[in-house]
Amino acid sequence: MVQSQTTFVNHTLEFSGNSTEEYDLEDLLRSEAELLGKGTFGFSYKAELGNGKTVAVKRLKDCCLPEEEFKQKIQELAKLSDHQSLLPLRAYYYSKDEKLLIFDYMPMSSLASLLLHDNGMAKKASLTWEIRTRIAYGVARALEFLHAQGPGVCHGNIRSSNVLLTNCFDVRLSENGIFRLFVPNSKFVLIPGYQAPEVENAYDVSVKSDVYSFGVLLLELLTGKAPLEAIGKNSGVDLPSWVRDMFQEKPIIDVFDSMLLHNYQNFGEQMVQLLQLAICCTFKNPSKRPSMVAVTNRINRTCSFRS
Repeated sequence: MVQSQTTFVNHTLEFSGNSTEEYDLEDLLRSEAELLGKGTFGFSYKAELGNGKTVAVKRLKDCCLPEEEFKQKIQELAKLSDHQSLLPLRAYYYSKDEKLLIFDYMPMSSLASLLLHDNGMAKKASLTWEIRTRIAYGVARALEFLHAQGPGVCHGNIRSSNVLLTNCFDVRLSENGIFRLFVPNSKFVLIPGYQAPEVENAYDVSVKSDVYSFGVLLLELLTGKAPLEAIGKNSGVDLPSWVRDMFQEKPIIDVFDSMLLHNYQNFGEQMVQLLQLAICCTFKNPSKRPSMVAVTNRINRTCSFRS
C-alpha cells in the first residue's frame, strides 16, 4: 500500500475498542490501494484486503507525537467516536516514520462528492430535500454528542468532504478531533470557507467554531454552492456573506439550490427556517451562535425527526 515497507518492520496494527482482528499489517501492506484524496492532516486511501474486506486508511503527515502520547490520544479519540453518526476508528499503526489510522470504508463516499463535484446530475439528484435534512440532522447530532463529552471537546474540521455516507445516506462524520494528534505549533491550513473568523489555526477550534462550520455546511446543503476553496484554490464563495447579500438583492427562493426548487411549495417553510438557522450559526460573534443542542432541537422541530 505504501512505497516502502522498511518503516513497518517489527510493528503491528493496534485494534481499538471491540474491533475484531480480521486482518493484520501484512494484509494491509499487500492490499490494492487507491488514493481517495488529500485532506488537512494527510492522505486517504481505499484498501482492498485479501479477505475481501475494504477499509479506509488515513496516512498522517507531519505527526511528531511520541508513541505513548499518540496512543493515549488515540484511545481518547476512539471513545469520543462512540456515536452512530461518527465514523469509528477501527485500528491504528505507529512507528517513527509512519502513522496510519484505519476506518470503515464508505462506498457512497462523501457529501462533497455528491453535492459539489462533477459526477453528473443523477448523483446530485439523489440528494432530495428529505435526504439533505437527514444529513444535516445526523451531523448536528454527532456534534451535540461530542460537545457533551467535556470542556473543550470539539470536532475541529467540519466540511462536506468529511461527511461520509452509508448506502442509506446515514451520516458517518470523519476526522473527529484528529488535530489532537499533532503538536500545538503544527501549521495546518483549514479550508477558509468553513473557518470561523476567530480561528487562525487548527488549535484555535472550539465548540463555537464547530457551530460556525456546521452553519456553513447547512448553507452548502441549502444552496448547492461550494464554500470558499472547498474544491480547490480560488474556487467557491464566502457562503455566509453571499447569502446575506442575496437577501438584500434577490427573492429568497433564489438562494436555494435549483435542484430543490420543486420542493419549495411543500417544504418552503422548512427551507426558510433552516436557512435562518444557518445564518444564526454563522454569526461573526461566537457568543451569538447557538449551541449544538439548540441547533439539533431546532432541526428536529422543523423537520419532525425521530431521535
